[in-house]
Amino acid sequence: MANSVEVSKQPTQIPLLTGLRGMAASIVLISHAAIVGMLPSILGHGFGQVGVMIFFVLSGFLMTFLYIQRIPNKKNISSYLRARVGRVVPLYLIVVVVSVVVSNFLYREFRYSLPLADVGQILQALFFVQAPWELWTIPVEVQFYAVFVLAWMLYPKMGKGSVLLVGAAVTLPAIVYLGLWQAKPSILPTYGFAFFLGAVLAVYLPQLKRLLAGRLPGFLGAAFLVLLFVNLPGLRDEFHLSIAPGSLYISTWLDPITWVIVAGLFVCCLVGSTSLKMFDSRVFIFLGNISYGLYLLHYPILEITARFVGTSIVGLFVGCGASIGLAWLSYRYFERPVMALIRGSRRSRFIGAGEGGHEGP
Repeated sequence: MANSVEVSKQPTQIPLLTGLRGMAASIVLISHAAIVGMLPSILGHGFGQVGVMIFFVLSGFLMTFLYIQRIPNKKNISSYLRARVGRVVPLYLIVVVVSVVVSNFLYREFRYSLPLADVGQILQALFFVQAPWELWTIPVEVQFYAVFVLAWMLYPKMGKGSVLLVGAAVTLPAIVYLGLWQAKPSILPTYGFAFFLGAVLAVYLPQLKRLLAGRLPGFLGAAFLVLLFVNLPGLRDEFHLSIAPGSLYISTWLDPITWVIVAGLFVCCLVGSTSLKMFDSRVFIFLGNISYGLYLLHYPILEITARFVGTSIVGLFVGCGASIGLAWLSYRYFERPVMALIRGSRRSRFIGAGEGGHEGP
């Protein structure tokens, strides 16, 4: 059956996606540096959410691209789960535990405040239900990993329809509770459409390439990249162009213009837009590789730097440099070795733009 063809028979690299992930990590870093006062405030105010949007689309695409055509048997699902656990869980759990200790006993103003009095919040974070602060994205990501297995298991019988069906089912609860109660809890249904946009792009990638390869203007990728930085949530609010002033979720996650730009940039990366070759540079690939640690670690570092060093250009370089340096140390000496250990291989192997999966927002 066509749906049972092993993924090894398809290309395993899309070079620009690692760099795109690095760019998304840079957006989050820039946004939070602006929030703590190191950069103009217009670069904050929700711009980091755009980086998260890109991360979620990437995760949905990569899981589908790398796994959906493999036979969903016990061996392959076990391999998938080990890879996901190895990539995401260890560093996240360490950050949660360290945050509990630091915020309760060492530094009360620590960004990731997890009070011992709120045991429920700590347990929810540890068990990937919901997490506060910038940690919120990790439980959402892990929940997607679990749901993806269902789409994968249905794929041999339903083909592409399995991705569409599971994606619709996952998103439906969010439509209900957002419509009835205006609630938007940080769980998968609230953001599931972003992951499944990536998943749909993955299953239709051959058709997409046949349709667009060689037909898109070379400058289009760069045009979408410029629009990404022009379409700042803060700037749109300032000029009264936001679709829902005061609601960060609606004005970013439900904004059609933002999604056209994000999807357009992503598609241009998939078809290898010549104007996006910068994403294949060492700088962006480096940032892409360390992006998970960079996402989890940077905000507390920026806040501590702003408090004790200041928000001048010196503080900016110290805060960003320390964030990148610690993320590299984490990637080199902790994330990769632990991932290799959990996967049962002697060294970690990354396919294309990151079999590493979640790289954070």
